[in-house]
Amino acid sequence: MHKTLDGVSRAALCRYVFLIFYVLSFILPFKTTAAAEYNIYSYHNTPPFIIRDGEGLSYDLVRYLNKYGDNRFQFKLNVLPRKRLDILLKANRDMIVPWVSPDWFGMGSRSRYLWTPSLLSDANIYFSRKSDSIDIKKMKDLETLILGGVLGHQYSDIDREIEKGRLTRTNAPRERNLIKMLIGKRIDIAIMEESSARYLVRAEKLEQDIYFSPHKHSRFQRHLLINGYLPDVHQFLNETILQMAADPEWIAIKSRYELSVEIN
Repeated sequence: MHKTLDGVSRAALCRYVFLIFYVLSFILPFKTTAAAEYNIYSYHNTPPFIIRDGEGLSYDLVRYLNKYGDNRFQFKLNVLPRKRLDILLKANRDMIVPWVSPDWFGMGSRSRYLWTPSLLSDANIYFSRKSDSIDIKKMKDLETLILGGVLGHQYSDIDREIEKGRLTRTNAPRERNLIKMLIGKRIDIAIMEESSARYLVRAEKLEQDIYFSPHKHSRFQRHLLINGYLPDVHQFLNETILQMAADPEWIAIKSRYELSVEIN
């Protein structure tokens, strides 16, 4: 019988090598099919989207997408300022941006980026103190009032009237500060995104103190923006979002934040 240098037969060595390749044939496919990670960049850093580290609607969205990524897609949430986001978009980074509308990214944004179906319906709403409740039906109704807004948030029709000297606006640095300004009677009425306003009013237990005007300033849809060449990711996100509205798991996530707006 032929022997190898260490005394092991060639037949035994061949069986040993075969066994190694047999085992690797089961291991390697799992390594090569590991899910690719994609970055989700969000500049929405206020409730209900971000409540604290690891908690908020944005974190729940990422966990939901990862659960249904089918070992092909995994997503990581990164929270950053809007200016930093714009720099990354200009650099044409592969990225996904949640909770946004094409109207917020300039002319040609509908064709410049890929967009998913609507993920969330939202609105900009007016609210005041219940003791001095105010309904705003048209822009002229604001002329004798001090309007409060969040610093950096723009509303084209209101901004035009301010430039003409017809309206007075006072800004708060954050959404919670704006509600405190209203309760403290430093402003007469406030404007904010409905998803944030209703969540914060409930969180602060101010339902008996705040009046929401039924006439909304504007309505909009929140989508996922996809930048770069990510066709497979786009298809997965489209298919997933279309089935979310009827999914009890996502409905439960939504209800946890007491969102009054509808998921489409």
